[in-house]
Formats: sequence, C-alpha cells, structure tokens
Amino acid sequence: MHQTVAGRVHIHRVLILVPVFAVLAVLIGTMMATRDMPTLRAGVILSTLLFISLPLFWYVARSDPEGMLLFNVLLLSFGLKLVAMEYRIAGGLLADALVYNNIGADWAELLANGEWPQIMRYSGTNVVRLITAFVYLVTGQTLSGISILWSWLGLIGMLLFYKAFVTAFPGGNRRLYMLLMLLYPSMLLWTSSLGKDALMMFFAGLTTYGLVRLQKGGGLIGWVWLIVGEGAMLATRPHIAAIFMMALATSALIRPVRAGSLTPFIRVAGVVLFLAVSVGVAITAARAVGIENLDAEEVEQFIGSRQAGGAGERAGSAFTPIDTSTPLGLALLIPTVLFRPFPWEAHNLNALVAAMEGFGLLALVVYRFKSVRSAIKQATQDSFLLLAVVYMLMFIYMFSAIANFGIIARQRVQIYPFVFMLIAYQHYRRDRGVA
Repeated sequence: MHQTVAGRVHIHRVLILVPVFAVLAVLIGTMMATRDMPTLRAGVILSTLLFISLPLFWYVARSDPEGMLLFNVLLLSFGLKLVAMEYRIAGGLLADALVYNNIGADWAELLANGEWPQIMRYSGTNVVRLITAFVYLVTGQTLSGISILWSWLGLIGMLLFYKAFVTAFPGGNRRLYMLLMLLYPSMLLWTSSLGKDALMMFFAGLTTYGLVRLQKGGGLIGWVWLIVGEGAMLATRPHIAAIFMMALATSALIRPVRAGSLTPFIRVAGVVLFLAVSVGVAITAARAVGIENLDAEEVEQFIGSRQAGGAGERAGSAFTPIDTSTPLGLALLIPTVLFRPFPWEAHNLNALVAAMEGFGLLALVVYRFKSVRSAIKQATQDSFLLLAVVYMLMFIYMFSAIANFGIIARQRVQIYPFVFMLIAYQHYRRDRGVA
C-alpha cells in the first residue's frame, strides 16, 4: 500500500510539474535567445523569480497538510499568470500599465543621473511610477519583465491570503480556498501585469496575514507585517486602506482581552487607539480622493457625483447605477458588485467571460450556502470573521459609485479573498474537536 500511494504521488508530480517546467523552459529559452534587449531582460527576471520560487514554494508547502498539492498549484498558478499576462498585453487590457511603463522609464533615467523626479504627491499612481522607476534603474526598461515581477508579487499576496485563512480557520476547507485563491480566473488575470492591482494583492495579503499572526500570538512580526502592509496599501490605494482599517477597528470591539484588574482600561485604550488610527487613515484616504470632510452628507454627495458622472463609464460597459437611497437599492449592491454582469447584460466577449465567472461564483455561493451562513453568524464571535464581513460590506457600498462592469470586474479582486473565506469556512467546534 505504501508503494502504491508513493507511486500515485510520484505520478501526480509528473503530471503537474513536467508540463509547467516544459512551458517555462521554452519561454525562458526563447527570451534568452533573442536579440531584443527588453525581452532578454524579461527572460533574466523570469529565470531569477523561478530560481527564488522553487525553494520558497517548497518551504511553504512542506509544513502544510496539502503540501504537494499546494506546491503544484503554486507553480501552476505562476504559469497561468504568465499566460494571463500575455493575454492582457495582446488584448489591450493593460489599463494604465503603458503609462506606468513610460513614466517609470523616464524617472529611472533621472535617478540614474542623480536627479529626483518632481513629484507633487507620494500616493496612488505616483507610488507605482516610483517603484517602477527603481525597478528599471536595476533591470532596464522591459514591460514584459516588470509585468512578470508584478505577477509574481500578486501570487505571493494570494499565497499570504491562503496562509492567513488556514491560520485563522484550522478547521476550514483549505483545499477549496487554495484552489479558489490561486486558480480563480479573475485573480489570475487582473493581478498579472504592471499596475496597482498586483501590488494591492501583495500588500493586502501581507496586512491580512500579519493581522492573523498578531491575533494568534505572533508578537512583533505580526505587528511589523500589519503596519508595513497597511502603510503600503495607504500609499497605493488610500480608500481601500481606509476600508480595511475601519473594519479592523470594528472587529477590535469584540476582541477578547485577558482577565485582570486592568482589563477594562486595556480594552478602552485599545479601542481608542484603533479608532484614532482608523480616523487618521480615513482622513488621509478621503483627501486623496477629493473628500475634504468625513461627514455623511459629503460622502453621499461624493458617491452620488461619481454615479452621476458615470465613474468609469467607458469601453461600452456602463450600466445604470443602483439607487442607494432605498433599502432595496442597498440590498441590490451585493449582487451588482459580486456577480454582475449577468449573461444577458454581456455585450462583448470579455463581458461574457466575466458574466460566466460571476454566475459560477453565484452557483458556488448557493452550493456552499451553509458555510456562508455559518460564517456570517459566527462573525459576532470571531473578530477576524467580523473584519471580513465589515470589509466586504464597506467595499460593496463604496463601489456603488462605479457604474461600469469592466472596472468592477477588475476592482473586485480586492474583495474576493474574503468572499472565498466565507465560502470555504467551516465552523470548528472546539468542544468536540470537529468541523
């Protein structure tokens, strides 16, 4: 029996790894054989990342119950992300990548000459441009090469979310979460090129895993990862950082504190600290998107103006925004952000693919409804689940301002890791030790 199982594992390795390595070897060989300098640089970057990835993925997988499967899926995900990257380049789905590429190259030239770029604000797009400039300062300009690097960073962020899930929910369906997180089409596509999406996946994964480590007694390293990740999120997409921080402040209200004479003071001090930091992050984020005061009226006016102005209404994917002034409208925001466009709303190939994916996610939520319902019910008892639920609700409300299916399909990869957690959640009954 032992030999049979070992043989199966060996065959499993061959079936997954050989095709992946063959494709990567051909790709690297083709890049290295060219005389085109940007392509040659891309080949060097890919070779370096593969050299780093093999021992890193093996190290992560060796301590996981799904070890060999995780190792294989990580390599497969990396390969598929490279395919997705080429698809985005060929299909013109690079969004702002070309701008980042050109400006980053110009700034890299300034840095090489000992000059600092004239930057008015160190946030948002300028952060991505500056990081791009520093990369090009080392590697030279190569859009394919830096997209490979960004794809890899996005993959590491996805891996960190997986580690956060299995650490927070040891009784959860880790295999399901692994497959959703690492192989879901949108996760592969939208985090596979130069831009904010891949960086945000990396920073958000770092923040989330740091938080879970901190909640599980991770000490200093948990604080470091949480602070660094949240700070990087704040610099890249301030509004997403604000949503995460407000959700964290809410979840802190139910976080247990060790019993003792100072317990009430510790809880009050902790809540005040979280609220103070959250307000600071929210103010910074609001100013970054043009909101001067954080009162309800101005936030509503901002969302209303974005809807009226058709935020992102381009590429033929615009739709009539949801009226958020009624309870029914608020309820309709959830399927709009998570599942739309529906098949009958798709008017081109990309929209049809997004519609089929959304329909598949809806079917999965229905199939795993008990898991989702259990997770939502437990949110009042589990601070991390509460963070996930509050983050999703705030994210969905914020993105009611976007009346474009194309932009929503890209932006919602920032909410999928938490949606997948609800889908793969299984309440662990500690009294009986079963899921």
